Amino acid sequence: MTRTWPHELNGENDLLYRRPKALAPPGPPHYAVPAHVPANLVPVGDELARLEESARWSSQTQFEAAKAWQRWNFRLGVPASVFGLFSGGAAFLDSFPRWVVGTGALVGAALAGIMTVLAAERRAQRGKTCANTFHDIQDDARRLLLIDLATLTPDEARTQLTSLTDRYSETRHAADAPNRRAYNRASKNIREGGQQFAVDTTNHNRQARPTKPGHPDTDSPKDA
Repeated sequence: MTRTWPHELNGENDLLYRRPKALAPPGPPHYAVPAHVPANLVPVGDELARLEESARWSSQTQFEAAKAWQRWNFRLGVPASVFGLFSGGAAFLDSFPRWVVGTGALVGAALAGIMTVLAAERRAQRGKTCANTFHDIQDDARRLLLIDLATLTPDEARTQLTSLTDRYSETRHAADAPNRRAYNRASKNIREGGQQFAVDTTNHNRQARPTKPGHPDTDSPKDA
C-alpha cells in the first residue's frame, strides 16, 4: 500500500481516506499575573497581560496582511513589466502588427495603474514594519509582566505600562486595517502554536495568583 501524506492510497492510487493533519499544541491564550507580584501591582499586571495578547494578535494579523500585499505586488508587477518590455521591443523591431503592440502597451499600462492605486508595495512594507513593532511591544510586555513587575514600585510600573500603551496606540493608528482573510489566517496560525515557545508548553511560567493558600489557579487554554 502506498502512503502519501495526508492521503491513504491503495495500489491503484484510489483515495481510501484522508488522515487528519497533526497540529502543534495551542499557544497560551494569555499570560496570567505571577503569584509573587504584590497585590497593589496586580491591576497593572492584568493590563500588561491584555496588552501582550492584543499585540500578539495585531502582530500576526499585520504579518499576514503584509504577505498578502507582497503577493499582489508580484502578481501585478511581473506581468506589467513583461507587457511593457514586450511592447517596447516589438515596437522597436517592427515585427508584430500594430494592434498587438498597442494591446500589450495598454495591458501593461492598466496593470501599472492598478499597482499605483493599490500601492501594494507600500502597504506590504508598512504592514511588515507595524507587525515588527507590535511584536516588539508583545515581547516587552511579556518580559515586564513575568520578570520585572514584581521588583517595581507602583509609579515605575505605571510609567512603563503607559510607555508601552502609547507605543501600541501609535502603531495601531499608523497600521492599515487588515481584511478578514488576514485575520483568519493569523487566528489559525496562533491557535496552532505559531507564536508558541517551547517553554510555554509547561505551566510553571503561567501560574495565576492563588485565590486560597495552597490552591493556586492555573491558566488554562481557551476552547478553540
